[in-house]
Amino acid sequence: MALTPPSPKRSGNSPNAAGGTPTSSAVSQPPAEPPPPDEPPEEPPPWEQPPEEPPSTCTDTVATLPAAVSAVAAAETEAVVCLADGSYGAATLSASAGVRVTMRAENPGQATLAGAILDGEDLTLERFVISDEVQILPGTTGITVAHNRITGGGEGIDACPSTIISCDDMKIVGNQFVGPFGEDAIHLNRYHDSDGDGIGVLIEDNEISGVRENGSHSDCLETVWVGDHLVFRGNYLHDNRCQGFFVKDQASPVVGVTVEDNLFLRNTEPCGPPLGPTECGQPNYLQVFGPYEGLVMRRNTIWGDGEDSVATFREGTGADTLISRNVIYRLWTDTDMSGISLRENTLCEREGNWPSSTPGEITACSLTFADVAKDDYRLSGSNRGVDWAPAEVHFGP
Repeated sequence: MALTPPSPKRSGNSPNAAGGTPTSSAVSQPPAEPPPPDEPPEEPPPWEQPPEEPPSTCTDTVATLPAAVSAVAAAETEAVVCLADGSYGAATLSASAGVRVTMRAENPGQATLAGAILDGEDLTLERFVISDEVQILPGTTGITVAHNRITGGGEGIDACPSTIISCDDMKIVGNQFVGPFGEDAIHLNRYHDSDGDGIGVLIEDNEISGVRENGSHSDCLETVWVGDHLVFRGNYLHDNRCQGFFVKDQASPVVGVTVEDNLFLRNTEPCGPPLGPTECGQPNYLQVFGPYEGLVMRRNTIWGDGEDSVATFREGTGADTLISRNVIYRLWTDTDMSGISLRENTLCEREGNWPSSTPGEITACSLTFADVAKDDYRLSGSNRGVDWAPAEVHFGP
């Protein structure tokens, strides 16, 4: 059967499918299998250790935004500044070096901010409803945006808007992004692992929905201008029309990219206005352009939209790339991926120039997941694809 190749944005003319023969055999469930003997055991690397938690109680509770901003700036020891219930303007926060400061809604989701600008070091913003963009300024270190509900802005989070100055050791964790946004839910510019823990930026356990291509290259996550040690893990992307995970426009190799245990579903929503319903082309759940080094894509599930459930790899692939134990309906490339490691995956279709040896690969276009009606896409008895269900994870405030 002739297949229509993906139509990725910002890539010139649409590619032609290169090499490979689509497969279409169907089974109800892949057999259970032990972990592959040649893959290193998955002992938690340093960046998977639980971070030190901020104090669980408020050290200061205030009822106005100016008081909260002042308390954050004046903190000389570890502090949690809580903001009482209510609707507030945009917060511009700066924390001093050597002080861990959190600004938190006193009651989760009961305080609303009209956006935020974050500066300084070791500053956390959490548990708010945020109706406009959150910006992490260049030159910051240790900024965390956690368990907020972000519903507007040109970008949901604009992380480090600079082509030359990095933001170090950022964390975007546990948030709920509800589009549409002017462009991206999360836009990364420059990021760097300065403390050697294996994370330049951690994007973990977020829910992203309602992001629809509107002619401005709307992506769920876009990263540009080079960074190192990007970890994208445990995220739940659904009911969008976006490039879910998009690495492009890099001026030099991105070093260390981990895409792990993410669930990508229903990415065929209509285009956003002013475009017509079908004017924005075929969406891509995942699209990676080089140059990059040290990419690991493991235990992701990309399913539910047939041939539109596609993960694509483009120019500049690193030879040390590992794609392992994923459940992907359609895996596609128009570049030379023959030198990478591709093993223990369950795929319906694989197109392009891939390794001649793909140990443990299962061809399956019909799978029995735990509970599709509840977006529980776990495969019983399998060590492939996601090992969690959305109902088990708390997103947002």
